[in-house]
Amino acid sequence: MSSPLKILLVAAEFFPFSKTGGLADVAGSLPSALKKLGHDVRVLLPKYACTKSQPIHSLKQKIEIGKTKATLYAGKLAEDVPVYLVENNAYFVREYLYGEPGSEYTDNAERFAFFCQAALEACKALDFQPNVIHCNDWHTGLIPAYLKAIEDP
Repeated sequence: MSSPLKILLVAAEFFPFSKTGGLADVAGSLPSALKKLGHDVRVLLPKYACTKSQPIHSLKQKIEIGKTKATLYAGKLAEDVPVYLVENNAYFVREYLYGEPGSEYTDNAERFAFFCQAALEACKALDFQPNVIHCNDWHTGLIPAYLKAIEDP
């Protein structure tokens, strides 16, 4: 195998922490497969009110996106894959992940734009420079655009 990659998997939901559908299952199975191939894989996701209880602890690591602040929490999957959760009560402490059944929160675009920015700030705060940022679904789709803007203003 060539040199191991540093991979950050960013997802809006991730089994066993949060789940509404198949996205959580796919995102939840990929890191262990990549870890078995020898890569340094880490996961970043929102810390929702309904996030399942897992062994997490506060890093006491604060990140700022404009005037909005967030706290990073950390834990590990059974396969020793680090998991980071972005906590922001205004955006993520709600009864449902995306909205009540059959509808969505009106600020979902804003919530996940914030989450995308938080992902990049988390990399800085954790001093983790991934070779690959694996973005899952539309919730993380702004990350490549934000990276492009940072690298090529």
